[in-house]
Amino acid sequence: MVSEAAESSRAREEAAERGARQQHPWVALALIPLVYGADDAEAEAMAPGIADLMLHLEAPPRASYLVLPDRLTPNARRREHHGLCIVGSAPARLLLRASHQGEGRDDADIAEYLLCDTITSTGTRLPAFPPEFPIKPFPRRTIGLVADPRCPGHHMVVRLHPTPSTCFRRHAALLCYSTATGRWALKPLASAPNHEPWDEHGIFAHDGLLWWADVAYGLLVCDPFDNYPKLRFVPLPADCEMHGLGDRPRPTRLMDPRRLIRPSQGMLRYVEIQGLSYDRAAVDDARINPTVSMWTLVDPEGPHPWSARASFADIWAHDNYVAAGLLQGKVPKLALVDPNNHDVVYFFQDTVLFALDVRARRVLACQECLVDRQVQNLEF
Repeated sequence: MVSEAAESSRAREEAAERGARQQHPWVALALIPLVYGADDAEAEAMAPGIADLMLHLEAPPRASYLVLPDRLTPNARRREHHGLCIVGSAPARLLLRASHQGEGRDDADIAEYLLCDTITSTGTRLPAFPPEFPIKPFPRRTIGLVADPRCPGHHMVVRLHPTPSTCFRRHAALLCYSTATGRWALKPLASAPNHEPWDEHGIFAHDGLLWWADVAYGLLVCDPFDNYPKLRFVPLPADCEMHGLGDRPRPTRLMDPRRLIRPSQGMLRYVEIQGLSYDRAAVDDARINPTVSMWTLVDPEGPHPWSARASFADIWAHDNYVAAGLLQGKVPKLALVDPNNHDVVYFFQDTVLFALDVRARRVLACQECLVDRQVQNLEF
């Protein structure tokens, strides 16, 4: 008699094999859109009644861009605060957040959300949160987008809401907007774990669930379509969690380019550049043999088997790396994982985006990629 655990393991392996066989077209999409004013020559293609948005699509490692007219987001040209960014994606849909940061008002009260249909080139502004809800939305970017399996063609926008006065150590409810009903709803969480103060490094749908990533600790995950969702915590691989920061500021700017969680080939992958200090006062040159490592999440309630590891010394020494014109001795920034091949990881080196086969230590493609140098965030 086959045990339930064995059946579950076999099902996961079969799902991984299916994911490995499926090849989906994809692009590396810059999270900060371009905004055209009425005087820009390119704006004619987005005149009222013609299109609300455009996508400039390029094959990786070239970056693709979402382009919007300033009439759609009047305050989006305040680029110094990154007040306009893509915060969620689903097939043929993008969720944008527009804020008026820097104007002396509460960011949570004035943030607006725009749901974009990339097939019809239309954008729809979501209604404000109902004032009768017994909560106040926090100025946190914990909002994501997921396709609705119950209503084909419809989606749900989901925001994770923390319990008041817990310093983001526990979450109480989901704020959900359904395109099928055109309304916001409040869903109390049936259960939620206590955790260290939570930050946001990506929100994505995977395996029918919605996942919130914090690259210091792990993932929060739930099924947002349950009437009373259960929020679970999935830790990072052993020895990768960062604990005990206390009241000190988290080194977010140092973690962002060195840690990454993304789906690839039907499974979640955690990638980390190891061997570098997260101490703000440390000098990057004071390192010991930096490496890039990847783990695969096989079972959210089980171990994280190690998948691949490569030394940057070996990567830099490869003839292919030198021929690509990349700088030896300079550790690049993580950008994304190829969704069709988890062995291929994309990195930024200054304004160059390059694809690296981690197992073979071989550069596969290299291209100038002029996305915002301060943020350099990409989605696929």
